[in-house]
Amino acid sequence: MVMLRVWVTTLAALVGLTAVPAAAQPRPQTVLVTAVERNGDKPVTTLTPEDVIVREDGVAREILSVTPVSSPALLVLVVDNSQAARRAIQDMRLALTEFVETFAGPHEISIVAVADRPTVLSPPTSSKAQLTRAVDRVFAQPGSGAYTLESILEQANAIRKRDPARASIIVIASQGAEFSDRPPQQVMEALARSGAMLHVLELQETDQAPPLTQGIRDRNVVFDRGTAETGGEREVVLANLSLRPMLMHVGHVATTQHEVTYARPDTLIPPRRVSVSSAKPSLEVRGNVLRAHQEAR
Repeated sequence: MVMLRVWVTTLAALVGLTAVPAAAQPRPQTVLVTAVERNGDKPVTTLTPEDVIVREDGVAREILSVTPVSSPALLVLVVDNSQAARRAIQDMRLALTEFVETFAGPHEISIVAVADRPTVLSPPTSSKAQLTRAVDRVFAQPGSGAYTLESILEQANAIRKRDPARASIIVIASQGAEFSDRPPQQVMEALARSGAMLHVLELQETDQAPPLTQGIRDRNVVFDRGTAETGGEREVVLANLSLRPMLMHVGHVATTQHEVTYARPDTLIPPRRVSVSSAKPSLEVRGNVLRAHQEAR
């Protein structure tokens, strides 16, 4: 009888042990980030796990590794050549020419115009000659308006089909009328699926459209949320002469990126909010978290 009780007790203990699930192992997650110095805005080429903070729903996650991304980037330049941008066209061409000379070769570049309808002046290529010819075709179209959101949507879908290792959409926008009828959420969803970062340079020395029109409001939503949630930049260009150095800065930021790997607990419910920030006051770190936000919705 004593042996029987011991055996039953042992069996119950074993059953209890098998009923306890194994501890859930964290799942590695990756996010693409850019980092710049707060004083000088120079892209940071060396980043460590101690420099980055990733939070999911407000909870800091363990940073496992930070690795520089060396693969070539796809850089899509969306250029406003509507009537509102006519005073900026010459400076735009100078800026685009230097951009092509600097980044074409190691990276592929595409140039898209937005007047009247999205028009691809050059598909993705590393050929400087082909891209230079495309720059020469950038003219302001009289009587035209911009289809900037339509262009971003189309290019995001094209990037998704190509599936490059990394990509950025760089928009040079006027303050003129926006004629796209695409809702901001549709554009944001396309950006999320593409994995591309969005950067925006807004020219102030252009014609000004009424700020309360639906097109302008929708464009501002995408410019604001799109840059913030993809880790890009939204900059105001006060003088057209400043476009060249600012476009070069964005180009360097878009091609100097890091892959951050962090640990996420193995749960069935995905986080609603992911944020990336710097652990150092001297750095500004931004991450492409848009896809996670769209999936949570």
